[in-house]
Amino acid sequence: MKKLLSLLLLSLVVTLGACGDEEEEKTNEVMQPQDIKVEEDEAVAEDKVVITINDTEVLGDRYNTTYLQTKMRAYQFGQDIDDKDNIKEITLNELIAQELIKQEAKNQGVEVSEEEVQAEFDKLKTQDEKQFNAYLETYDLTEDTLKEQLRFGQTLKQYVAKEIEIEEVTDEDIKETYDELKKDMDDIMTFEEAEPIIKAQLTQQREADALQVKVEELMEKADIEKNI
Repeated sequence: MKKLLSLLLLSLVVTLGACGDEEEEKTNEVMQPQDIKVEEDEAVAEDKVVITINDTEVLGDRYNTTYLQTKMRAYQFGQDIDDKDNIKEITLNELIAQELIKQEAKNQGVEVSEEEVQAEFDKLKTQDEKQFNAYLETYDLTEDTLKEQLRFGQTLKQYVAKEIEIEEVTDEDIKETYDELKKDMDDIMTFEEAEPIIKAQLTQQREADALQVKVEELMEKADIEKNI
């Protein structure tokens, strides 16, 4: 579950950045079917205080949206989405992690302006408005909730760049990974083609691991009260 949590945090950034990408959308149609919904027994009242994190209250409307996204991502990662208690726990931990990162980022001077958020929002919307609206519908988002997620995505990226140290991916790391893949793939692309892809994936994985460690440290120090 811990690995899934870190992947969910980083995949939020990837998903928001890719919602205008046609090939990514084709993949999402397979991996995130439109019929995945939040059932009545999974949702909570929109004004209910779901969690309190260092005196910050998280309400049900945010929980419900995050639950749906968690359910879809869990499906992508091969998790059992019929295990509602597990999806609920992952959602609560995801919300806690997001809020703790936001609080810590603010403490470290990371700020995302309204102009930055609006610029990214406008870019996504103008790329393909029909696809943009389909994205909102799939994830049960309003334009305002999308902006909040864009804000968090930008905050997360800036915070990771500023505060999270990761071990550099070396040429040896890339070559070793390529050789391992080559053992199982007869039609693998050339090393030159695969190199930037492998480097990006290894870097993202190391960011996820380091971010997970940081979140666990913040959780140990935080005052957290779950109400569901």
